Amino acid sequence: MIPPHHEKLPHVTKENWRELAAQKKQSVYDAIPKRWLLPKGKYDDLLNVMDVPKDCGILSSKDLEITEIDDVPVLAKKIAQEELSSAEVATAFCKRAAIAHQLTNCLTEILFDRAEKRAKELDEYLAQNGKPMGPLHGVPVSLKDQFDIKGVELNMGYGAYLGRISPANASLVDLLEALGAIIYVRTNIPQTLMIGDAFNHIYGRTVNPRNRKMSPGGSSGGEGALIAMKGSIIGIGTDIGGSVRMPSAFNALFTIRPSTLRVPYGKATNSMLGQESIRSVCGPMCRSVASVDYFMRVVLDACPADYDATAFPFPYNNKLHDKVASYKKLAFGYAKTDGHVHPVTPAIRAMDETIAALKAAGHEVFEFDLARYKRIWDLTCELYDADGGEDIQRILSQVDEPLIGGLILGSESRKKTVYELMQLNREKEAFQQEVLSKWLATVSQTTTGRPMDALLFPTVPSPVRRFDDEMYAGLTGIFNMLDLPACVVPVTFVDPAKDGKASNVEYFGDTDKLIHDQYDPEFAAGMPVTVQVVGRRWQEEALLAVTQKVAESLAK
Repeated sequence: MIPPHHEKLPHVTKENWRELAAQKKQSVYDAIPKRWLLPKGKYDDLLNVMDVPKDCGILSSKDLEITEIDDVPVLAKKIAQEELSSAEVATAFCKRAAIAHQLTNCLTEILFDRAEKRAKELDEYLAQNGKPMGPLHGVPVSLKDQFDIKGVELNMGYGAYLGRISPANASLVDLLEALGAIIYVRTNIPQTLMIGDAFNHIYGRTVNPRNRKMSPGGSSGGEGALIAMKGSIIGIGTDIGGSVRMPSAFNALFTIRPSTLRVPYGKATNSMLGQESIRSVCGPMCRSVASVDYFMRVVLDACPADYDATAFPFPYNNKLHDKVASYKKLAFGYAKTDGHVHPVTPAIRAMDETIAALKAAGHEVFEFDLARYKRIWDLTCELYDADGGEDIQRILSQVDEPLIGGLILGSESRKKTVYELMQLNREKEAFQQEVLSKWLATVSQTTTGRPMDALLFPTVPSPVRRFDDEMYAGLTGIFNMLDLPACVVPVTFVDPAKDGKASNVEYFGDTDKLIHDQYDPEFAAGMPVTVQVVGRRWQEEALLAVTQKVAESLAK
């Protein structure tokens, strides 16, 4: 019998878990070297803290030069060619991560000493062998607080997991280290992982660095805040309903939600282990398409199946990527609603600007109706709740930990029998088949002789997400159920002069109305707005080639 993750350690009790949680949170701050501490209270009233790392005086000019690099392949090349040492790169990112944490509360584990030791070993390896250990040699990689590191505590924001020391690395950690990466921090998440935020009762709340009265999104929200502040050049998140895409949307980042089984997830900690109707996947969060593509290339070429029994062994398909990249003309379908919510004005403007940019670049764009598949999101929620919330309740009940606000735990009335779950899975497959048929049928609408190359869709219905605002995940979650890979591309920022409240909206329902009521153009000024670019299942290489063309079209 495989033991459940929810077995707490004997010393953690219902009476003392909050005290232990406070001690754990304090230990993160205590791990920051005193010379990297910001002046107490100096930035307390500052809403936008994006420029603090440049202005605070803690980072040297070399530190700034290193951490301002946005492309992972550029940084990796500089280290491999000994323009930069692994040691100075690690120190620069550790310093900037420390600053980011003090301003946004984004970290859960600080491993600066471990990173320093690893960096020295990598520099010695390069000097002795005349070549890097691998394509990520010396590149610092941040991890969402799900990826186990042998000998390091991992509690995933649950009181019942306090003091839990990982007996082994997660599969992806082993793979990344074999490629030469330096693991130096882990980042904050919401309790249960099942909400687009980053708050739990151990580490507290992570805030958005562009407006600290807003959420950074989630559940990979700590990654979002850290990478936005350039305390990381690449972070690894996970996504079961939008958890790399939503924080990327709220922090102007690029990401990919890959199809299942492509990026190794084995031996990582998670909620709802054993739930396989909609599987969580790992994905990189970065500041450029080139970084996302580089991660996928090097990870897939390392044969993930050698590290994880559940991962595919297939390498990166260069032939497919290059074939799509060679197309002078692409065809895009687009949809602006899923039939549950109408995105607010800046989200629609981002869609319109993307469509216009693609047309100006010579591509063709036509409407692809997704509203007819309104049932997909309802089915997705039924699959999430199939256990009636039992898995999460078992964990919380160990110490009587309260559920965080905004989360609705599945009820006994929503619990499914095995047979009922089988029927839901049949319905899921029927939707996958129907959407595939509709996708392939678009060949009759294109002039390329191919079906549409990708689908454009809003990422989130609103760029505004105060801590207690409605968080609707249907715009991302439907692609988890369909298991279609999806990238996020930053497009613009909220401009109150262009993005006033919409009028005469015929709301689909209460959630739709609430999202529009909560949208405040003045409060949202300067917040990022993105689009999703969605591709065919297990064709991430084609999607990345298309996404690069979308980004290039927007940059013109």
